[in-house]
Amino acid sequence: MRIYIHLYAEIIRFLRWRTPLLILLMALVGLTEGLSVALLLPLLDRVGISYAPGQSRIGELLSKVLVFVGGSVGIVSLLLIVIGVALVQAALFITLNWWMASAGHSYQRQRQTKLFHAFVSAKWEFFTDRKSGELTNLIVTESERLAQAFINGLYLFSASLVTCIYLVFAMAIAWPVALALIAAAALMTMSVTRIYRKSYEIGQSMSPLNAELQSVLGEHLSGIKLIKAVTYESIAEETVKRLVRRLERANRLTRFLPTLVRALFEFLAFSLLAAIFAFSKNFGLAPGNVIIVLALFVRLFPRITTAQVYIHTLNAFLHALDVFDQLQTAAESKAEVHDKSLVERFTVTLPAKLVIKDVEVKFRAHAVLENINLTIPLPGMIGIVGGSGAGKSTLVHAMLGLVMPTAGSIRLGPYELKAASLYDWRRKIGYVPQETILFHSSVRDNLILGNPSASDAEIRLAAQRAHADDFIAELPQGYDTIIGDQGVRLSGGQRQRLGIARALLMNPILLLLDEAMSALDNKSESEVLSALNELRTHMGILVIAHRLGAVRNADFIGVLEAGRLVEFGTWDDLVARGERLHALIQTQAIL
Repeated sequence: MRIYIHLYAEIIRFLRWRTPLLILLMALVGLTEGLSVALLLPLLDRVGISYAPGQSRIGELLSKVLVFVGGSVGIVSLLLIVIGVALVQAALFITLNWWMASAGHSYQRQRQTKLFHAFVSAKWEFFTDRKSGELTNLIVTESERLAQAFINGLYLFSASLVTCIYLVFAMAIAWPVALALIAAAALMTMSVTRIYRKSYEIGQSMSPLNAELQSVLGEHLSGIKLIKAVTYESIAEETVKRLVRRLERANRLTRFLPTLVRALFEFLAFSLLAAIFAFSKNFGLAPGNVIIVLALFVRLFPRITTAQVYIHTLNAFLHALDVFDQLQTAAESKAEVHDKSLVERFTVTLPAKLVIKDVEVKFRAHAVLENINLTIPLPGMIGIVGGSGAGKSTLVHAMLGLVMPTAGSIRLGPYELKAASLYDWRRKIGYVPQETILFHSSVRDNLILGNPSASDAEIRLAAQRAHADDFIAELPQGYDTIIGDQGVRLSGGQRQRLGIARALLMNPILLLLDEAMSALDNKSESEVLSALNELRTHMGILVIAHRLGAVRNADFIGVLEAGRLVEFGTWDDLVARGERLHALIQTQAIL
């Protein structure tokens, strides 16, 4: 019941002022539909099939109206009135269903866009504990299930309201039969309560199954090169087959259970209808009333059956609402602060410094960085080296504001990270990760991600500074060449130089390279280092590297070890000390 209340509260929240209009339209559909059937009574009387007045106050009032209509107009006019009311009912019914379907898909769009906004606005730590497939599944698959829950909720309410209005007409025309219908519907509903619970349980199981399938597919397709190289295909196929089979069973039951309920209801309804005809004399029904009861029954009972189907379908989709709300709440609770009013627009001019003072970063009470003190001159070039797990990437994440220091401060010129607009802060820093993220689009589209308004001249200048313009010119369509998913049509060095060009197009004052040359061959590394040597006089450059050759020409080099900066100085000074850097040099056989 809680989840139903939640759904209808969500429907009202979304529809707002349109809610009473939608309810009015539903009521008009029911009234016109019931009236179109009731108007058959005087029409039947005109052709010689008598009917008895209603046996209640509502019935007497309806009978007086019908007698008045039947006695004041001719049979052709009466027929036209009946057809006219039916036509109005059909038009209202079409309008109602179009409106409900449109509202459902508008709701889906709103929830999708709000959820994606919550994702992209969340802190980096929100993503570290979740699979990308889980997030993709929510926006793609669960949003569709959520829209179906929204639409089915409206259909269920509409069917219930129209059914109630129908029952009023049925009570007015033949209340004993109407009571029999109500009793039969109640008994049939009670008989399928176990199926209700089963459909809801299946709906709960589908969300995690869809999320797992999205995750597995994403991981396997992105790692297809490795899968083929290590002959892992059969195991990968079996993993996907197992998940698809479980989803197949859940989907089969989701489709079958409403059909089962419909079949049970239709069987019982037919049996009840036959019983009504068999014992109509016992109810004292006139022939005209029997025909109208038949008409009401034919139109009313399918609605009761349809309402039952909506309940089962709704149960299969309702869980998506909880899943959606939970993850959106989690994302919004981790939202980054992008308040541009915190400081004025950055006006850092060179020369300047990025100062890291007494910085500490903890994850779940474990210190990843401790007491880091580092000054990066802008322009200039600093290298940071260290083994795996030393904290190099965490230092970069802290400088970008992806993780916030638990102690200490980071200042860029006159601005401190904790008091700054993250948007402005990051616009001053160009970032090149270990794996350059490229999209299945043109070279130009990939370069302008951080600066969509860049001119052709600016794009080419950035590419030239990154030593990328020459190889781009040799591509089939130059800057308009489609480079494939993750730049699969380019070499590792070309991809990294595109990453540097993209960062440069943001006009940064500090360029961060996080293991950006770890996967390059000697020639590609030489080309990237050549580009950096030219750039170091125009901006600050921080090179995080495992391979020492990447930082040999840096102005200063820091050595990280277990989250601490254990050495800092020039290459020659640190080599002469014969300590940490010297030990790393020996392991890599660098003179």
